[in-house]
Amino acid sequence: MTRWRLDGVASEVGHFRVGPVDLEIGGVGAVAVLGPSGAGKTTLLRALAGVGPVTSGRLEADGVDLGASPPEQRRVGYVPQGLALFPHRTVRANVSYPLRLRTPPRPDAEADPLLERFGLEALADRRPPSLSTGEQERVAIARALAAEPRLLLWDEPLTALDRPARDALLDVFREVRERSRLPLVFVTHDPTIAFSIADDALVLDRGQVEYAGPVERLLDRPTSPFAARFAGYENVLGPSALTGTGEGLGTLLARHAGPGGLCFRAPTARPPADRGAFGATVERVEPSLGGFLYTATVGPGRVRLRSDRGQRWRAGDPVTFDLAETDLVTIPRAVGEPR
Repeated sequence: MTRWRLDGVASEVGHFRVGPVDLEIGGVGAVAVLGPSGAGKTTLLRALAGVGPVTSGRLEADGVDLGASPPEQRRVGYVPQGLALFPHRTVRANVSYPLRLRTPPRPDAEADPLLERFGLEALADRRPPSLSTGEQERVAIARALAAEPRLLLWDEPLTALDRPARDALLDVFREVRERSRLPLVFVTHDPTIAFSIADDALVLDRGQVEYAGPVERLLDRPTSPFAARFAGYENVLGPSALTGTGEGLGTLLARHAGPGGLCFRAPTARPPADRGAFGATVERVEPSLGGFLYTATVGPGRVRLRSDRGQRWRAGDPVTFDLAETDLVTIPRAVGEPR
């Protein structure tokens, strides 16, 4: 299996630059590229595919520099965000298209195993506009695999799908990983999708790398406030915010803070009669999976708390909380500091 390496890779499109990125993709590993809109996720994917520029750094496959190689020499399967299916061709013709580009061309019938694998046999003679979004996604991934790539790139899968269709395509996603034995790089803005599939994560913000490494480390020890928010920490407090959380709480938190502050998961909100360490007042209530999330004021500052379905607080209610069972995670890098 091909091992891919990005050594200081950067890509510039107009006035926008993403990178430099240092990353290794080996074996059957999956890398999730995370970030908000405009972070540079698609720009990076296009540079890997060869349809966008590598303006600096080195992109290698098994030690061979591919930075200036055209797409057809990279053997990269690319599923773009818009899928780019041929609307006038049938599903079978779309999937078999890469086979026709071989020298010599190979028969369309060689696409039949892929049609069967992705549940497309009954749709083989239909055209993409008549398919659901999930069906179109399966056609696009089958076409990418028909090219027998050595790296698979997938841009924003699952974004436009409802929950049942998304879950079904997640199973396809996992099957591609396990059966195709290909390294996979996929773009998403949804951390829950990333963390359910990826081994490694690359977090981008405005073209800059905020985190690169194993998913587990991002979840347990995020390296910047931005990465902590993408890792799902409800409370991310920079150094200036610590003094606004009340004297006792601020002192406790400051002992654990690094240059970037600290982060922690939402503690449980308890009744004011409980002997909680800190008092707070509920400001806002949000339903969440299995319970509720609260924004609560502590002195002039705010914290995020949670409760299960059995206890719901309302705006204006006094509550207490403590941090005895909450990990306070030091953030080693402030916003804007280099990695």
